[in-house]
Amino acid sequence: MSYPVYGRVQVAEPPSNLAYLHLHDGTTPLKEVDHETPIGVLDQSDLIAQGIHCTHFIPGCKQDPEALGSCTAETFIEAVARKLSGPELFAFCKRLINHPASEAPTTYSSVHGLQRGAISFYHVCTDQTGNAGEEWPPTDCGSSGPYIVDEAKRLGVISGQKIAAGADNIVSLLQTDGIMQGTPFFFAWEEPDTQGFIDGKGRASDLEAAIASGLAGGHETYIAAIEKLTLLATGHVDPFNTVLRVRNHWTPNWGDHGCFRMHLSTLVMLGGNCDFRQLVK
Repeated sequence: MSYPVYGRVQVAEPPSNLAYLHLHDGTTPLKEVDHETPIGVLDQSDLIAQGIHCTHFIPGCKQDPEALGSCTAETFIEAVARKLSGPELFAFCKRLINHPASEAPTTYSSVHGLQRGAISFYHVCTDQTGNAGEEWPPTDCGSSGPYIVDEAKRLGVISGQKIAAGADNIVSLLQTDGIMQGTPFFFAWEEPDTQGFIDGKGRASDLEAAIASGLAGGHETYIAAIEKLTLLATGHVDPFNTVLRVRNHWTPNWGDHGCFRMHLSTLVMLGGNCDFRQLVK
């Protein structure tokens, strides 16, 4: 496969509203959870090989891209699939595609139709900046979590969001549903190891090596599960021994059936370079 253009925060994003901040109050039991999305693995790369011709269903698109930096939109479709019923999701994608000759999804396994829906959502999200030079088409400008949420609210499919930061708060938020995560993505992370990990043992030295490999770009993915949760004697989360499973959108042949694993410690060490948001229906 050819790797896609990375698309998170290529344009300036509005600041997150702290009114949405989720804080762990210590009363909710923390446990391992699995919020895997019901849809098939999307693929923002190799679009033409998939038979996805954007000129057929995106207004103003004059040349079919081979890949798009639309990761925020694929992640949204993965996350919102847990909030909407199947018919609601398929109707939403069909409304976005808005072209009778293009395939719209009819089942969770209608991957190409769902991918068309994600691309169409990416198109309308990029119009929010008000700057024609930062809209797709023609500029594959990327987007961000706040723009994605704002557009989804405008379209009436969600009512809002919750955001989190810090190990305890992220794990606490994951107790109720999956999370859209936006992170830097390094070249060393493009090929997971045999266990599906992209960040080695989750140590500072592993992150330093990844940073040394170079920044590929910003990437949005969907945290689907806490596969291993370890708590310290204090009751706080041990991030170095807590493992997350994350859904990517680079075909089901990438990583572990389209997913990768990483240690929560890596995200904690990256700090404010990452954002974590959960959709509210």
